[in-house]
Amino acid sequence: MAEKPPLPPKPKPPLPSKPRPKAAPAGARPTPPPPTGPGSRPAAAPPFKKPTLAPPPQVLPLKPPPAHQYRQQQQYPPGGGARKQPYRQQHPHHRHRRGGGCSCRRVCCLATGLALLALCLALAAACLAYLYYRPRAPSFHLQPLSPVRLRLGNNSSSAAVSAMDATVGARVVSWNPNERVAFRYGDGEGRVALRDADDGDVALGWAPVRGFAHAPRTVATVAFVATARGVVLDEAVAARVRDRYRRRQQGFRVVVDAHVGVRVGALRTGMVPVRLLCDDGAMAPRAADAGASDGGTVVGPMSKCQVLLFRVR
Repeated sequence: MAEKPPLPPKPKPPLPSKPRPKAAPAGARPTPPPPTGPGSRPAAAPPFKKPTLAPPPQVLPLKPPPAHQYRQQQQYPPGGGARKQPYRQQHPHHRHRRGGGCSCRRVCCLATGLALLALCLALAAACLAYLYYRPRAPSFHLQPLSPVRLRLGNNSSSAAVSAMDATVGARVVSWNPNERVAFRYGDGEGRVALRDADDGDVALGWAPVRGFAHAPRTVATVAFVATARGVVLDEAVAARVRDRYRRRQQGFRVVVDAHVGVRVGALRTGMVPVRLLCDDGAMAPRAADAGASDGGTVVGPMSKCQVLLFRVR
């Protein structure tokens, strides 16, 4: 016969749990041990129990700053594993803005410094040239006008006006006081007018003026003859002109417009407009007038002329 398999062991019955001693009330006093006699044994002491310790207080960890916390979350996400930060492409304008601004500032500072340096060098050179050459402006004087021919007639049908034919010769004398500076004058034109304080000046005509070179420490002259035909005058003006012309006291105004340039050694400057304004022109005496008509030199007091640069006609 086949052997029966062994039966599993029976489980042991659970042991009865020991009852926990009840804690004495807080207000109850401990019972004194029973008195022992002289020959009896002392009662057994109760077992020593360790006092229960209070759990340590929980200290909250310090909270990291928001930027650090955000960085930690980006580096170590909650799901585990490090995550790569996404690549952010910078705009080319923002990427090169700082470098471009610095280079522009450097270029501007360098250009400003070079301009200031060039200006200082030019000023220093101009000061040295002025101290060496000592340039001075030339002087201009107007000689007494000669010849002067005024013919007044009453050719108009109206008796209130008169016609006049005029021929006036003017000569301007220039003196260059410089020792190393020369001047050159271009072609221009000269104009003559009768001076009348009551009714205003009366234009008598103009004539071309040829250019010339004015060397240092020399005298140069500008001469021309202005003519006019049929100049209409008021009867009162004509009467005053007749009287002054008869007494050789008629005044004139002479204006010469030309261009002038400066020459210092081999250096030449550009031409600029210049105007000679002579307001106190007077008639030459009769003897001097006759000598001038024969080609002689006019002798008499000369009047000074004003020099106006950059004067536009």
